[in-house]
Amino acid sequence: MRNLSEKIIHIGEYGRTISSYARINFEKLLRDKLKRTRSFMKEYNLGSLLCLTPANVEYVTNVQPMSGTAIGIGGNVYALLPIEGTPICFYDCDGAFHLKNLLQDIRVEYSIPPFGGPWYSSSSGAQEYLTRMFAGQIYDVLRELKLDREPMGIDSYLPHVINELKRHGVNVDQRGGNALLEARTIKTPEEQELIRLLAGIIDACFAVIADKARPGVSEREIWAEVIRYAIKQGLTPEGGHIQSGPHTWPKDTSRTCSDRIIRPGDIVYADLFNFGCFGYRSCYYRTFSIGPAPKDVKETYQRVVTWLKEAEDLLKPGVTTKDVVEKWPDEIELWSKRPPYINDKRKALSTFYKNMGHGIGLTNYDPPFFWRQLSLKWPQKLEAGMTIALETEDCTPDNRCGVRIEDMIIITESGCEIISRWPKDEITELPLY
Repeated sequence: MRNLSEKIIHIGEYGRTISSYARINFEKLLRDKLKRTRSFMKEYNLGSLLCLTPANVEYVTNVQPMSGTAIGIGGNVYALLPIEGTPICFYDCDGAFHLKNLLQDIRVEYSIPPFGGPWYSSSSGAQEYLTRMFAGQIYDVLRELKLDREPMGIDSYLPHVINELKRHGVNVDQRGGNALLEARTIKTPEEQELIRLLAGIIDACFAVIADKARPGVSEREIWAEVIRYAIKQGLTPEGGHIQSGPHTWPKDTSRTCSDRIIRPGDIVYADLFNFGCFGYRSCYYRTFSIGPAPKDVKETYQRVVTWLKEAEDLLKPGVTTKDVVEKWPDEIELWSKRPPYINDKRKALSTFYKNMGHGIGLTNYDPPFFWRQLSLKWPQKLEAGMTIALETEDCTPDNRCGVRIEDMIIITESGCEIISRWPKDEITELPLY
């Protein structure tokens, strides 16, 4: 068994570090994203585009606003993209001070928060003042660019912001979010390479789990080692789970991990989702057995991996999400008489994170979405350049534990490229010591 452990750690050594960013051409990354965005701006007849959400800000500027302040405060980072010329990123004064010195192809200005912490925690009069100053700032820039008479797309529905922009004379078009979502659906070559880089580091995170998951070690201790490794490799972990034993079915989604001590014979699985690599998000799961896996676990694992492989075998441009989810069992038939007791259509609408799939990119849920509750009736067509994740799961016949597997995938011109490299044909059995 020790030899297996040593082999697993060796597999993980190809997880690439942050230095691999050197092979990403960030100028081309931005250039290609802007080309896509502006093509959809033209379709929607937009002269400019105001981005208020972090993913869209990064998409049009390469500036990653996923810091503690951007998420915890809100409203302090936004961007304005003209149909031609230089993107403008608005940042809080400290961040803007540094970005002005770092960035050559992006114009940086100081932000005025029209929502978020400073806005929400202030009196109504102060809120009106901030919103008015923000709208005036945007209008002045549009007038400077001679775009003040052109429609300006916006990616968020914030009535107080939209109304104030209109009062300032801005021709606001609320379809800006549609234009950006359509642009982001197909990933550029450099985006695909960033997601490959991310998958390689997550491969190595599983090697950390394979090395640390032993009897007597807690879920929390394993999670700490994964986070430590991920941060050393330059990732930004913002999600995920380590589950063991009874926490694996139904999956305990109420917490990332617990102080439960791993025991011989336990099943352990890791959901390494929302780990950021220059803003691009992971979604990648694997299941482990502490010691040899019992027969019923192996049979459950084979059933779950078969669902995943049959779905992956279909993947190519032109295939629909309906074609994929038809390979998976009905949630009510599967779990109506056992936990989590999905015994009617309304409860089935709570299964959106079980046997499903989704696009991955600057968010964990880019288009398309694969789920029987939606895709059978409202299918979406796959296109080359989409980056997706597919996941399947089920439990043993006695409901004592569950199995989860997920792959990260790029849709290619002729099929698909599975960029998750941790072995999945059989459950990974770990040594006891």
